[in-house]
This record gives sequence, structure tokens and C-alpha cells, in this order.
Amino acid sequence: MEELALRIVVFALVGAAAGFLSGLFGVGGGIIRIPIFLRLLPLFGVAHPVVMHVAVGTSIALVLPAAVAATRKQIALGNFDLSFYRTWAIGIFVGALLGNVLLPHVSTEILTIIFAIFIFLVAVYEGFLKGRVTNAKQLPRGATKLALATGVGCIAALTGTAGGTVTTPTLQAFGARIEAAIAIASATGLVTGSVGTIGAILAGWQVPGLPSFSLGYVDLVIFAVMLPTTMLAAPLGVRTGHRLSELWLKRVFTILLFIIAADLVLKLAG
Repeated sequence: MEELALRIVVFALVGAAAGFLSGLFGVGGGIIRIPIFLRLLPLFGVAHPVVMHVAVGTSIALVLPAAVAATRKQIALGNFDLSFYRTWAIGIFVGALLGNVLLPHVSTEILTIIFAIFIFLVAVYEGFLKGRVTNAKQLPRGATKLALATGVGCIAALTGTAGGTVTTPTLQAFGARIEAAIAIASATGLVTGSVGTIGAILAGWQVPGLPSFSLGYVDLVIFAVMLPTTMLAAPLGVRTGHRLSELWLKRVFTILLFIIAADLVLKLAG
């Protein structure tokens, strides 16, 4: 019981910190949650072979509630393009399904490498390419659109993120307005969160080494205590971010991402 109480307190604080930072930097919480999970989960008895799987599964479960709230807001603002989203969602579904099929067959080390590369690429984009990459003047269609969406869905499933971090710059590169790109990115989390959560539960069913009170790869205790603190802290982060210099926030976030990527590489090397 003492360990359970400690887990509740620790991850309630983690939820508040992750929510605040995601609101502050304007990113999905998965980028913040996963590195913290990788440090803390072993301290609570999660076996090494499934550490990254539990981190990914629990993180993706936290995507859905945030995606619902964000999508509702985007619809209310009139930014959501349903006609574009219909086929985009099909590709996301296929990609997320593929990622979840691969998840139980990929080691913690490989998943960590994938996440480290993902973080590094996001850092490069945020620090040096954001707003400078435009390849087309019209949104992707047909096979190109489905292929891009499938890639986003697969990456999201394997990294425990919503997919918005990839969706927004991808659609902007095809000439989408930032408001429309963010709206589609928010709704992307509806699919990745749903498919990812179900997939993580099924893929991790009765796998040894999981924490107590888990459902497959989803730690229910962490989910239950992080959800409210994350949702409460995120708006505070947003308000704080509006009071700070956008340039300095960009620089700090980029440096933070490079540090996270380097730490993951050193962890793997050790």
C-alpha cells in the first residue's frame, strides 16, 4: 500500500509537470511523458523488457481525453475540415494498427532508439526548419495522403504520442493554414489514442513484468492520477507561455529536446 500511495503522489506531480510543459511549449504531452516514464517506471518495479512498452501504452492512453477536448475546441472555432479528415483518419487508423501489431515484437532498446530519433528530428525541425518548409501549394490527395497518414499513425503508436507533432508540420509543408493543420492534428489524436490504447491493452495482455493494476501495457494507476493533474496544469502552461518571449521558448524547447535525445542515447550506451 505504501508503494501504491507513493506511485499516486509521484505520478500526480508528473502529470502536473507534463501538462504545464506541454501547454508552455505548445506540444503534445507524449514528448514530455515518455522520458520521465523511462526514468521512473523501473523504480516502481517495472521489468526492463517492458519498460518502454508500458511507457508507450500509458502515454497513448492519455492522448484520447486531451484529443477530445482539443478537437471540440477546434470544431467550435470553425477550423476543422471534416472532408479532408475522413480519408486522413483512414490512413491514421491503418498506421496506428500497424504500429500496435509491431509493438509487442519490438524490444525496449529498439523502441527507445525510435523515440530518440523521433525526438532528435523534432528538435531539428523546431530549432531550424519550422515555418521554412513548404513543398506544395495544395493539400495531399489520394495515395500520397494515405501514405503520409499511415506513416504518422505508425510513428504515433510506436512513440506513445498523439501524432500531432508530425501532422502539423507535414500539412503546413503542403500549404495548409496553421489553424487548419492544428485542427487536423488535434483530431488525429482521436484515432491514435483509441487504436493505440486498445492495441496496448491487447498486446500486453498477461505479459510478465507489468506493474500492479495494469491493463496490458496501460498502467491504470498512472493513467488515473495523471489525467486530472495534466488537464488542470496544461491551461496554466498556455497562459504562462503567452507571457514569455516566443523566440526564447523556441530556443529552450529545442535545447530541451536535444538534451532528452542525448540522454536516451547515453542510457542505451550504458
